[in-house]
Amino acid sequence: MKFVGFKMIIIIALSLIGSVVNSQETSEFKLPTNFKPVSYELNVVTHLEDKFMFEGVVCIRMTCVGATDTIVLHSTSLNIDTKSVVVANGGENVIPVSNVSFDTDKELMHVTSTVNFKPCDEYVLTIPFTGNLTDDPVGYYRKSYVDKESNLTRWLAVTYFEPLGARRAFPCLDEPGYKATFKIRLSHKKGLTSISNMKLMNQINCPSYSDYVVDEFEESPPMSTYLVAYMVSDFVYIDANSENDQVKYRIICRKDLANQTEFSINLGPKVIKYYEDYFDEKFPLHKQDMATIPDFPTGTMENWGLITLQESSLLIDLDVNTIDDVYSVARLVIHDLAHQWFGNLVTMKWWTGLWLNEGFAEYVGIRAVDFMFPEWKSFQVKNLRNFLLVLDPDSLQSARPLSVAIGKPDEIAPISGDPITFAKGPILLHMMNTFLGENTFKQGIRNYIHKYKFSNAEQDDLWCSLTEEAHRQGTLDKNLTVKQIMDSWTLQTGYPVLNVIRDYSAGTVTLSQERYLSIKSNGTDNKTCWWIPITMTTSGDINQTNATFWLNCENNNLTTPLAKDNEWVIYNMQMTVLFRVFYDTRNWMGIICTLNDPTKYETIPTLNRVQLILDSLSFSQVGDMDYEITFQLLKYLKHEKQYSPWFAALFSLRRIDNLLKRTPKRAVFQNNMRDILSCIYNKFRNMDDKVNGYENIKFQNLVISNACEYQTKDCIQRVLDLFRKWMKSIDPDNNNILPIELKYPIYIQAIKYGGVEEWNFLWKRYQRCNLRSEQKYMMLALASTSIESLLQRYLNWSLDDSFIPKEDASLVFYFITLNEAGFLLAKEFFYCKISEIYEYYQRQDYSLSEYVSDIASQMKTKEELEEIQSFIIKSSCYFKEPDLIIDDTIETIKSNIELTSKFYNKIELGHFDLFRIGWVLDRESRNSQLHRFPNPYGYKHESQLIKNIISDQSTL
Repeated sequence: MKFVGFKMIIIIALSLIGSVVNSQETSEFKLPTNFKPVSYELNVVTHLEDKFMFEGVVCIRMTCVGATDTIVLHSTSLNIDTKSVVVANGGENVIPVSNVSFDTDKELMHVTSTVNFKPCDEYVLTIPFTGNLTDDPVGYYRKSYVDKESNLTRWLAVTYFEPLGARRAFPCLDEPGYKATFKIRLSHKKGLTSISNMKLMNQINCPSYSDYVVDEFEESPPMSTYLVAYMVSDFVYIDANSENDQVKYRIICRKDLANQTEFSINLGPKVIKYYEDYFDEKFPLHKQDMATIPDFPTGTMENWGLITLQESSLLIDLDVNTIDDVYSVARLVIHDLAHQWFGNLVTMKWWTGLWLNEGFAEYVGIRAVDFMFPEWKSFQVKNLRNFLLVLDPDSLQSARPLSVAIGKPDEIAPISGDPITFAKGPILLHMMNTFLGENTFKQGIRNYIHKYKFSNAEQDDLWCSLTEEAHRQGTLDKNLTVKQIMDSWTLQTGYPVLNVIRDYSAGTVTLSQERYLSIKSNGTDNKTCWWIPITMTTSGDINQTNATFWLNCENNNLTTPLAKDNEWVIYNMQMTVLFRVFYDTRNWMGIICTLNDPTKYETIPTLNRVQLILDSLSFSQVGDMDYEITFQLLKYLKHEKQYSPWFAALFSLRRIDNLLKRTPKRAVFQNNMRDILSCIYNKFRNMDDKVNGYENIKFQNLVISNACEYQTKDCIQRVLDLFRKWMKSIDPDNNNILPIELKYPIYIQAIKYGGVEEWNFLWKRYQRCNLRSEQKYMMLALASTSIESLLQRYLNWSLDDSFIPKEDASLVFYFITLNEAGFLLAKEFFYCKISEIYEYYQRQDYSLSEYVSDIASQMKTKEELEEIQSFIIKSSCYFKEPDLIIDDTIETIKSNIELTSKFYNKIELGHFDLFRIGWVLDRESRNSQLHRFPNPYGYKHESQLIKNIISDQSTL
């Protein structure tokens, strides 16, 4: 899978054409079904340092399924001597080949015979090939690093095949549905080593090259081509002392990083044992390798038996890294080990199933982290982060369904890197776990694994296994199937809002649903509806949390009894289902009264407090609810002791803060931010005090970051004092005196409020740092300066890989766009250098679309919208689908314009009193009648707002 870390978790998902899966829609772009591969014998010779190329031979044993005279398979970027291509019947009788041709657009190779291939017969296709080891990180490519001991450049060669890279390394049937066994032999120079998916069986001298050896690996089980992996390097191997003798667990990395493997080498075997128990299925291979790759293009790749990762995704120095770094490594390791069963043992039939492949590994992964490290209590935090990743992008008209039809190959990349794929899936799986129950859910998964192991399946197969088990255990009505429920969530775009309107005189409540949109469409889409499990609690019965019924298309305007004396009702207990809830004003005020009572607010569960914060802010932003109700609710934060509600409030208000950048009223906003942060800041202000516990550490980071961001003088001074003390220390690279858990916000704020000397000092630390996770935060910090000359230099360096690794160039640009002082510089840089950027990324327009998205996210005026539209049209030659880029950009900026217009005039210069008691607009009668509500506790004016900054590592 692909974790894109810092950036992709906050960019808006790219739109894709298509919604409900349609096999006819994709058949044009898939291989014909005349042949099914049985096995591959793959021999590859790797030439590093001198030729930077590889040569090889692949022998594909395949069964003819339908009569034809042509074998069609994938091949691209390879040199093939067509005269050397051989087809044999049963491996013995040579079949005459009349023609070998290539369709470069579709990356296909056609091998045509003078006679028809016969159904049920086996054939062996032998193809010799050569290819170049380029620095483009796809297929079989090269990578360099500088050996710390000798200061020499070293080279390695490694594969990256998901989704369509195997065809660049050897001719093959490169679709996930074509599983086959693989027998791999790797030849390389003596002094280097090789690894592949399977265990090394034998090494002999290479007959073709005297200074080469041949490594032969055992044959694999049936597997898809995108999971094949191999690597040649001079890396070292660290073996785990595993209790599981059947599975050898190793970490492979650069020699100078071997001391950072202790955490992961101890974790891996325990995780394998956990999944063996969870899936009730033994690990199917004899070994599991985890190989770290310098500047790996994505976070991780779950190749069967050989997971490849960024160095920061696996390696940890427990004396230097923060608890968030440790959590991140644990989650990534556990996620990719989950894939060894769900994704590798059982594989999607086609890329339409990518969401399930990734979503399930993510869900069971965060459950496993919670099991392995119960003291972290991390499940709730991660589940909340997934909601925050999904709620905004999935409320756009341009959002795509979770299960999206994949037609052309270039439609795969966008879905493999957006938050809908990785975050919405776990939310829906947690919802299923909740309404089916843990026992039903787990046994249904086990049945699915047992039934489809070593083969392919699709989401309907999983729904069927879960339905059968639910009916057997009696946890789902016999007239209802999981498919009925889940198709409404996976095949439709977006998510619903549950409208809750009470009739207080009659003692009833009416529930209805519609799609939630952050920008309202011209007409209401009454056809879109979801199967929603209804859970609720009231002020009279706070323990009522079981699902009472389902709301769906057939009962989408349902009235049920509700006691008159209940002060309030709250739906969606523990926020287990993806929907917002809109209450009538009187119900909101009843909730607000309870929240603002320090003795009662905890009667509302923590995650429901989170949802109330998220929903009220969102309804106010889109104009459905007056801001004054929302700010009345937010007053309760003064006595909130939990991290998650604070995090939700800060994250949601961040968009308001972003839209106030470069406006006169931002200073008013900042002043009130300091007011509300004053109490909680006093709790954490002593930065040398050690805070214990995962959530408390994140809480401290959140508060310190915000207090400094909003110019709390005491915070700024403490940060600068600590940073400058570090600057004066002896050997600052090996003697970082900053508090470990606060060093990242200190980096950021010290650079923001410091000068050239501080910037140059941190730049040197960045250059000498060998911890990838730490480098990322240094990159963010360096982009936080307000000194334009430094920002301009930093932008120029982003296109020079001797300063900034190529894969980090767009990250530097993104960080600078977030800086109020850097946005205009970054925008002008992109406008002037789009041609240079395009060439730097080897003409990959997807990278350019990220730059456009970064700029658009910060724009909020009609003039800016016209400006960037004009630029995209003028620069259309750099984009494959400029109209799609324009559509996404227009929607993003129009949303910003609309949101700005709704709250900007409420901010009065010199008197920003959004928490005043006043007149509020009831949704039911907002066009006719105003309702006044009293101040329940006699509070005086409290101008309190909070924001979350992207620079806080405790945010997404």
